[in-house]
Amino acid sequence: MSFSCNSCSRRFVAALCLMFALAAGQVWASSDADPASFALTPAMLERMAAVTVELGTVQLAGDGDADDDDDDSDDAESVEGLARRLDAQPEVRAALARHGLSSQQYVAATLAVLHAGMYLAVEQSAGPQALASFTSQQRDNIEVVRAHRKK
Repeated sequence: MSFSCNSCSRRFVAALCLMFALAAGQVWASSDADPASFALTPAMLERMAAVTVELGTVQLAGDGDADDDDDDSDDAESVEGLARRLDAQPEVRAALARHGLSSQQYVAATLAVLHAGMYLAVEQSAGPQALASFTSQQRDNIEVVRAHRKK
């Protein structure tokens, strides 16, 4: 199974990406579960994909609110806060547990995948100097995601 939008719910992935993108500025700086030092593995990507497929169209709390476009709450400002939002959903919490993931692992891994994927999307125009500002773990994660995309 590969980690791609073709095999999972686009709505769920879009909701997660939006939630993480809104919080990214604060997450990088404030979290003990720092995605910049999170080590992705092929097995982790497979487990994340399995969770995403299993959850299908589960809607996260607050995602359907029309006036919830600017999430300035404390829960959107850290890996821990985002993990609490996932844990508040029994279906999500159970799916993560079935695949051996904690909500904090899932959030940190998703942010690490998002970072690696964003770099890969602009790699041709970014040039090698862009990698100089990344941690060694972020560079390793880029290679893990690159290899996983080739599957």
